[in-house]
Amino acid sequence: MQVSITTGGSDLDTDGYTISVSGGAAQPIGANATVTLAPGNGNHSVLLNGIAANCAVTGSNPRSAAVTGGSQTSVAFVVTCGAVVQSLTGRIAFETKRTGNYEIFVMNADGTNPVNLSNNPALDFEPDWSPDGKKIAFVSRRDGNDEIYVMNADGSGQTRLTFNGAEDTGPDWSPDGTKILFESERDGNPEVYVMNANGGGQANLSKYPGYDDHPAWSPNGQKIAFASDRIPSKSLEVFVMNADGTGVTDISNNNAWFDGRPAWSPDGSKIAFVSTRDTPAGAADDNYEIYVMNANGSNQMRLTNHAELDSYPVFSPHGQYIAFRSDRTGNIEIFTMKADGTSLVNRTNNAATDCHPTWTAGAFVSAPAAPAPPPALAAVVTTRRTETALRSFGGAACTDR
Repeated sequence: MQVSITTGGSDLDTDGYTISVSGGAAQPIGANATVTLAPGNGNHSVLLNGIAANCAVTGSNPRSAAVTGGSQTSVAFVVTCGAVVQSLTGRIAFETKRTGNYEIFVMNADGTNPVNLSNNPALDFEPDWSPDGKKIAFVSRRDGNDEIYVMNADGSGQTRLTFNGAEDTGPDWSPDGTKILFESERDGNPEVYVMNANGGGQANLSKYPGYDDHPAWSPNGQKIAFASDRIPSKSLEVFVMNADGTGVTDISNNNAWFDGRPAWSPDGSKIAFVSTRDTPAGAADDNYEIYVMNANGSNQMRLTNHAELDSYPVFSPHGQYIAFRSDRTGNIEIFTMKADGTSLVNRTNNAATDCHPTWTAGAFVSAPAAPAPPPALAAVVTTRRTETALRSFGGAACTDR
């Protein structure tokens, strides 16, 4: 008797199955494999076992098979597997104004147990988890202008990394945790910079006289996605370059006013981004929506569809959800949705502004007691129109972006 298995679908049962004939001992068989058994002549029942919950056998199981001398009996099973939907786990750090000024909070991914980590009267915003979930890079104005800081996941050990009179914003950790990308205006215009995780070795990667913004490292560390206005006939586009700044390529390739805020999926196959390409003709305001595309720019697809602003997408650690900021409730909240744009849920549900989510795996870490706050410092207000730079509304770190 020859038994064959064919497995297809999205999340395959790669550890294989077992086959038992007429209640006999189970024999292992791969997800796409064939085995030859010798059960003897007669009518037999062939049972396929070890099927994952997201997989199903087409047709009957067990199956009847008659074995007669001098002939080969074949039994074929076809297994189809669907996508495994992971539970909503991990932690989301975000910026919020619920204490009266912008602070870095952390909450469980379902929105429970929000805790203030930064505890400072100046503006603290744009958090980004280190890949091991032990640290958070963020931006603060506590020393007079926007600078990059880092702290432990419980809010302790807050340390300044950049020391420059110009704005340094948008930190993004490298996958190995040794470097941090950021946007800097120290050359007179926004550029993509990189530095060591301790603040050393700061270097300009993009080296373009226009606007380069919101860099994001690919999961394998070989590419950097960012937004740029370097094509004269267009406004902002999503580009990808090598980690050393070479090989710059436009991948969103659209004539919309804004394509930006790129965020890689954990497996590096997709990039979520924000675009105004579907703003209705004659609309008073640009309509920011979240889209997703393959890492090479192909198969661009809209995920959100609402008249209010949707922005700041970030994938969950397992890639099956996206957290994002939305104005659809009348104030700025953090929502989650499945990576296909379905199952939207408001996770913050707070009257204050909640913005700029960043997602990491792992259990919740309680924050220590708040340190004694230093004196409040005046906020810096910029005026350029681009989505990432509008920090008006009283110096708020999360406004129309």
